[in-house]
Amino acid sequence: MAMLVLTHEGLTIKRIPLDQAELRIGRKTDSDVFIDDMLASQSHAKIEKVEYMEDAGRAGYFIEDLNSTNHTYINGAPIDRKKLVHNDVIRIGKHTFKFLEDAAESADKTTKLRKSWIPGVYYTAE
Repeated sequence: MAMLVLTHEGLTIKRIPLDQAELRIGRKTDSDVFIDDMLASQSHAKIEKVEYMEDAGRAGYFIEDLNSTNHTYINGAPIDRKKLVHNDVIRIGKHTFKFLEDAAESADKTTKLRKSWIPGVYYTAE
């Protein structure tokens, strides 16, 4: 199963399985993936899962920008709609996601981030 991996400075923060037909990303609290970021629009982007008729069990994934103010970026380039491929890097606001075609593959090193007393500053115990 494919997944999105929320990363920060190369570390995995959260893994989001792409197991539904559509996944909405945005600042609205009822979004499938909620982003607490003023650079993200309320309904920023969506990811659609398209099943292949000729190959049962396989699917393609498309990301679409929903007319956001600050755009959706794939590998550094702004997009309107694009088919996702393994290891694509998605940037929405200041959040970075990595698209993994096969969830069985390791998704980078995982660690726990801790919040410091300085607003917006996080650290690891390592």
